Amino acid sequence: MRDRSSRIATPGVLTKPVASFVGGHIALDFCNTAGEHLAEQPDEMLLDWESFIRWAVQTGLIRAEAYSPLLRHAAPINEIVDLREAIYKTGLAVARGERPSATDLLAMRTQANASKPPVANGRGHLCWQPEPAQASEQLRAILAHEALSLFCSPRSLRIGICEGGKCGWLFLDESRGKRRRWCDMKDCGNKAKARRYYEQQHKNK
Repeated sequence: MRDRSSRIATPGVLTKPVASFVGGHIALDFCNTAGEHLAEQPDEMLLDWESFIRWAVQTGLIRAEAYSPLLRHAAPINEIVDLREAIYKTGLAVARGERPSATDLLAMRTQANASKPPVANGRGHLCWQPEPAQASEQLRAILAHEALSLFCSPRSLRIGICEGGKCGWLFLDESRGKRRRWCDMKDCGNKAKARRYYEQQHKNK
Protein backbone atom coordinates (compact mmCIF):
# COMPACT_ATOMS: atom_id res chain seq x y z
CA MET A 1 0.00 0.00 0.00
CA ARG A 2 1.41 3.41 -0.98
CA ASP A 3 1.65 6.02 1.76
CA ARG A 4 -0.14 9.36 1.63
CA SER A 5 3.00 11.35 0.77
CA SER A 6 3.62 9.18 -2.28
CA ARG A 7 0.06 9.59 -3.46
CA ILE A 8 0.07 13.38 -3.34
CA ALA A 9 3.50 13.83 -4.90
CA THR A 10 2.07 13.85 -8.39
CA PRO A 11 2.79 16.27 -11.26
CA GLY A 12 -0.74 17.59 -10.93
CA VAL A 13 -0.21 18.56 -7.32
CA LEU A 14 3.17 20.13 -7.95
CA THR A 15 1.85 22.26 -10.79
CA LYS A 16 -1.17 23.50 -8.84
CA PRO A 17 -0.09 27.10 -8.19
CA VAL A 18 0.23 28.30 -4.63
CA ALA A 19 0.71 31.95 -5.59
CA SER A 20 1.47 34.21 -8.55
CA PHE A 21 5.08 35.01 -9.35
CA VAL A 22 5.06 38.70 -10.21
CA GLY A 23 7.67 39.98 -7.76
CA GLY A 24 10.73 39.60 -9.96
CA HIS A 25 12.73 38.29 -6.99
CA ILE A 26 12.24 35.23 -4.79
CA ALA A 27 12.08 37.29 -1.58
CA LEU A 28 9.28 39.43 -3.02
CA ASP A 29 7.44 36.41 -4.39
CA PHE A 30 7.67 34.98 -0.87
CA CYS A 31 6.09 38.19 0.45
CA ASN A 32 3.29 37.82 -2.09
CA THR A 33 2.03 34.51 -0.69
CA ALA A 34 -0.77 36.43 1.04
CA GLY A 35 -3.53 38.01 -1.02
CA GLU A 36 -4.81 41.50 -0.18
CA HIS A 37 -1.73 41.78 2.02
CA LEU A 38 -2.62 45.26 3.28
CA ALA A 39 -6.04 44.13 4.47
CA GLU A 40 -6.75 43.52 8.14
CA GLN A 41 -7.10 39.81 7.38
CA PRO A 42 -5.05 38.89 4.29
CA ASP A 43 -5.89 35.82 2.23
CA GLU A 44 -3.31 33.30 3.41
CA MET A 45 -1.82 31.05 0.71
CA LEU A 46 0.76 29.24 2.83
CA LEU A 47 -1.79 27.18 4.70
CA ASP A 48 0.50 24.36 5.80
CA TRP A 49 3.90 22.76 5.31
CA GLU A 50 2.77 21.09 2.08
CA SER A 51 1.82 24.37 0.43
CA PHE A 52 5.15 25.90 1.41
CA ILE A 53 7.14 22.98 -0.01
CA ARG A 54 5.06 23.07 -3.18
CA TRP A 55 5.71 26.81 -3.46
CA ALA A 56 9.44 26.18 -2.99
CA VAL A 57 9.37 23.71 -5.88
CA GLN A 58 7.42 26.11 -8.09
CA THR A 59 9.89 28.94 -7.48
CA GLY A 60 12.84 26.68 -8.27
CA LEU A 61 14.18 27.01 -4.73
CA ILE A 62 14.26 23.21 -4.44
CA ARG A 63 13.96 20.38 -6.93
CA ALA A 64 10.68 18.57 -7.50
CA GLU A 65 12.38 15.37 -6.32
CA ALA A 66 12.71 16.90 -2.85
CA TYR A 67 8.95 17.34 -2.44
CA SER A 68 8.02 13.87 -1.13
CA PRO A 69 10.98 13.42 1.26
CA LEU A 70 10.42 16.85 2.79
CA LEU A 71 6.68 16.29 3.03
CA ARG A 72 7.29 13.37 5.38
CA HIS A 73 8.97 15.73 7.87
CA ALA A 74 6.30 18.37 8.36
CA ALA A 75 7.29 21.54 10.19
CA PRO A 76 5.15 24.30 11.73
CA ILE A 77 4.00 26.84 9.16
CA ASN A 78 3.85 29.69 11.69
CA GLU A 79 7.65 30.10 11.75
CA ILE A 80 7.66 30.45 7.97
CA VAL A 81 4.76 32.93 7.96
CA ASP A 82 6.42 34.97 10.72
CA LEU A 83 9.58 35.29 8.61
CA ARG A 84 7.51 36.24 5.58
CA GLU A 85 5.81 39.01 7.53
CA ALA A 86 9.15 40.37 8.75
CA ILE A 87 10.41 40.44 5.16
CA TYR A 88 7.16 41.95 3.88
CA LYS A 89 7.07 44.76 6.45
CA THR A 90 10.70 45.54 5.72
CA GLY A 91 10.00 45.56 1.99
CA LEU A 92 7.08 47.94 2.49
CA ALA A 93 9.27 50.28 4.53
CA VAL A 94 12.03 50.20 1.92
CA ALA A 95 9.56 50.87 -0.92
CA ARG A 96 8.05 53.79 1.01
CA GLY A 97 11.39 55.28 1.98
CA GLU A 98 10.73 54.61 5.66
CA ARG A 99 12.95 53.16 8.40
CA PRO A 100 12.46 49.38 8.72
CA SER A 101 11.63 47.93 12.11
CA ALA A 102 14.67 46.89 14.14
CA THR A 103 12.70 43.84 15.30
CA ASP A 104 12.04 42.71 11.73
CA LEU A 105 15.66 43.28 10.74
CA LEU A 106 16.86 41.24 13.71
CA ALA A 107 14.47 38.42 12.81
CA MET A 108 15.83 38.31 9.26
CA ARG A 109 19.47 38.55 10.34
CA THR A 110 19.03 35.80 12.93
CA GLN A 111 17.45 33.41 10.46
CA ALA A 112 19.85 34.33 7.65
CA ASN A 113 22.74 33.32 9.91
CA ALA A 114 21.35 29.80 10.38
CA SER A 115 22.89 26.91 8.46
CA LYS A 116 22.01 26.68 4.78
CA PRO A 117 21.21 23.32 3.14
CA PRO A 118 23.88 21.21 1.49
CA VAL A 119 24.47 21.83 -2.22
CA ALA A 120 24.02 19.03 -4.72
CA ASN A 121 24.47 18.57 -8.44
CA GLY A 122 21.13 18.96 -10.15
CA ARG A 123 20.25 18.60 -13.80
CA GLY A 124 23.07 20.63 -15.28
CA HIS A 125 23.31 23.03 -12.36
CA LEU A 126 23.87 23.14 -8.62
CA CYS A 127 20.85 23.10 -6.33
CA TRP A 128 19.93 23.25 -2.68
CA GLN A 129 19.24 19.90 -1.05
CA PRO A 130 17.58 20.51 2.32
CA GLU A 131 17.94 17.86 5.00
CA PRO A 132 14.38 16.78 5.88
CA ALA A 133 14.72 17.16 9.64
CA GLN A 134 16.20 20.69 9.28
CA ALA A 135 14.43 21.76 6.09
CA SER A 136 12.34 24.55 7.61
CA GLU A 137 15.30 26.26 9.27
CA GLN A 138 17.52 25.78 6.21
CA LEU A 139 14.98 27.12 3.72
CA ARG A 140 14.16 30.06 5.98
CA ALA A 141 17.88 30.81 6.12
CA ILE A 142 18.00 31.04 2.32
CA LEU A 143 14.91 33.24 2.10
CA ALA A 144 16.09 35.59 4.86
CA HIS A 145 19.50 35.87 3.20
CA GLU A 146 17.96 36.56 -0.21
CA ALA A 147 15.75 39.27 1.31
CA LEU A 148 18.62 41.00 3.09
CA SER A 149 20.78 40.81 -0.03
CA LEU A 150 18.02 42.57 -1.98
CA PHE A 151 17.24 45.20 0.64
CA CYS A 152 20.94 46.04 1.06
CA SER A 153 21.52 46.43 -2.67
CA PRO A 154 20.87 49.30 -5.12
CA ARG A 155 18.03 47.20 -6.57
CA SER A 156 16.03 47.96 -3.44
CA LEU A 157 15.39 51.41 -4.93
CA ARG A 158 13.26 49.68 -7.55
CA ILE A 159 10.92 47.91 -5.16
CA GLY A 160 7.36 49.00 -5.84
CA ILE A 161 3.96 48.40 -4.22
CA CYS A 162 0.87 47.47 -6.19
CA GLU A 163 -1.65 50.33 -6.18
CA GLY A 164 -4.62 47.99 -6.43
CA GLY A 165 -6.55 48.76 -3.28
CA LYS A 166 -5.44 46.50 -0.42
CA CYS A 167 -3.36 44.25 -2.70
CA GLY A 168 -0.03 45.45 -1.36
CA TRP A 169 2.06 43.04 -3.39
CA LEU A 170 5.69 43.99 -3.87
CA PHE A 171 7.66 43.83 -7.10
CA LEU A 172 10.90 44.96 -8.68
CA ASP A 173 10.01 47.78 -11.05
CA GLU A 174 12.38 47.35 -13.97
CA SER A 175 10.44 49.76 -16.20
CA ARG A 176 12.04 52.93 -17.48
CA GLY A 177 11.24 55.76 -15.10
CA LYS A 178 9.71 53.37 -12.53
CA ARG A 179 6.24 53.64 -14.07
CA ARG A 180 4.87 50.24 -13.05
CA ARG A 181 1.76 50.58 -10.87
CA TRP A 182 0.31 47.09 -10.66
CA CYS A 183 1.37 43.65 -9.51
CA ASP A 184 -0.09 42.37 -12.77
CA MET A 185 -1.94 44.32 -15.46
CA LYS A 186 -4.20 41.29 -15.97
CA ASP A 187 -5.23 41.38 -12.32
CA CYS A 188 -5.20 44.66 -10.39
CA GLY A 189 -4.55 46.67 -13.55
CA ASN A 190 -7.69 45.42 -15.25
CA LYS A 191 -9.71 45.87 -12.07
CA ALA A 192 -8.61 49.52 -11.92
CA LYS A 193 -9.51 50.04 -15.59
CA ALA A 194 -12.93 48.51 -15.03
CA ARG A 195 -13.47 50.67 -11.97
CA ARG A 196 -12.52 53.86 -13.82
CA TYR A 197 -14.82 52.91 -16.71
CA TYR A 198 -17.71 52.30 -14.32
CA GLU A 199 -17.11 55.62 -12.54
CA GLN A 200 -16.95 57.48 -15.83
CA GLN A 201 -20.17 55.90 -17.10
CA HIS A 202 -21.89 56.68 -13.80
CA LYS A 203 -20.65 60.26 -13.93
CA ASN A 204 -22.01 60.77 -17.44
CA LYS A 205 -25.52 59.65 -16.54
